[in-house]
Amino acid sequence: MAELANAKFSQARVTSRARPASIILAALLAAGCTSSGADDGPGGAGAGASSGTTASGATGATAAGSGGAASVGGSAAGSGGKTIDAAGAGGASPANAGSGGASNAAGASSAAGGASNAGASNAAGASNTDGGNTAGSGGGSGSPAVRIVGRTASNGAGTRFGWPGVALLARFKGTRASIQLNDGNAENAFEVVLDDQPPKKLRTKMGQTSYPLATDLPDGEHRLMIWRSTEVFDTGGTDFLGIGEFGEGGMLLAPPAAPERRIEVIGDSISVGAGLEGGPANCAANKSSTDNYYAYGSVAARALGADIVTIAYSGIGVYRSYGGGDPTMPQRYDRALPNEDVDWDFSKYQPHVVVITLGTNDFGSGDPGQPYVDAYVSFAKHVRSKYPNPYFILAAMYANQEAPIGDVVNALQSGGDSQVERLTFSAVQNNKGCARHPDKVAQQAMGELLAARIKVIMHW
Repeated sequence: MAELANAKFSQARVTSRARPASIILAALLAAGCTSSGADDGPGGAGAGASSGTTASGATGATAAGSGGAASVGGSAAGSGGKTIDAAGAGGASPANAGSGGASNAAGASSAAGGASNAGASNAAGASNTDGGNTAGSGGGSGSPAVRIVGRTASNGAGTRFGWPGVALLARFKGTRASIQLNDGNAENAFEVVLDDQPPKKLRTKMGQTSYPLATDLPDGEHRLMIWRSTEVFDTGGTDFLGIGEFGEGGMLLAPPAAPERRIEVIGDSISVGAGLEGGPANCAANKSSTDNYYAYGSVAARALGADIVTIAYSGIGVYRSYGGGDPTMPQRYDRALPNEDVDWDFSKYQPHVVVITLGTNDFGSGDPGQPYVDAYVSFAKHVRSKYPNPYFILAAMYANQEAPIGDVVNALQSGGDSQVERLTFSAVQNNKGCARHPDKVAQQAMGELLAARIKVIMHW
């Protein structure tokens, strides 16, 4: 990642005690932005390098002990009487408080050059030793850095990402903080977690913009997490350019160690968290109703104190996608960015558990039959070729998927893969969200069910 002009912004991660604060989140809306994309499911349900820091993670690198290990989800419990507001483009307005979440963000370290910006806040220009092709394992103490959990790629000026759930984790000393982003088609949504407060939503606007994340903080150490809630088909990708402007005497701090536990979720719009905000019966599962922070995989990761990478795309299937000729997951999976032909380096993130939830779109136009099973088996073997060691959980979202996914599991086990099983979500999935997606209540229940099963399997 190239150094920014005036060295105003930088990358890093956070750990700190809760302190009273008043935070202002920028909720800037871009006028005239439209959304589109396929829904999945029955009945239309969306079925460093130079003068900066890095966010890379070595394969299998661990530092934090299990039990009390911090997770990318951040803490969502309110504390200390802190208040958070969201300042809209037309004035201040309250942000919706997020529901609970458990553990703190974890981080990786990397070299960063220091520099002072206007307002006497210390920050380094952001850069990336491996071209931005990074994810969230690794960690440890060291130089100031931002840890990025999720697939990314370098675009020359910054670190680009597009998959939902990419998390930026930072730790800083100071009285305020800002983030600089260059957004895609505008109105991407991010959940912002400061210290132990509930998450608050930030909506971006098109183009390169600096967004204030916190002001009037007590001078001291603070944790910060910025979590991408939306997906690229609806809003475009995002370039991360840096975090900085910490106030007089403020500075980016070294991140703590990453958790030992890592999960990957592969799925469709339900795994994205599309439509979970609910609303009118005919509401669309788009950027206004989507929030990956509350999707079942994210819920499970926070409960388990684990990092999570989500590779999910609305309308996608393993054999056929909801949009007919749209790319399937086997066609997108190896990408660092979902809509760009940039290969991902799988050595950057090796999960302990892989959860695959694909089938809702395959069944959206009727029973796909044996070709679905064959395509699923082939894809699971491909994922296994990238990740030799994890336990695989193949989740059935609806009852009509249970037997075919059972056939997939049987085929894999017959082929010698003993680290795989089926999990069923149909008992807790409710279709009460937008476009008949599961709402936030159902996503929470699915996340709890998944976390309980992973605890048993992995002894976490």
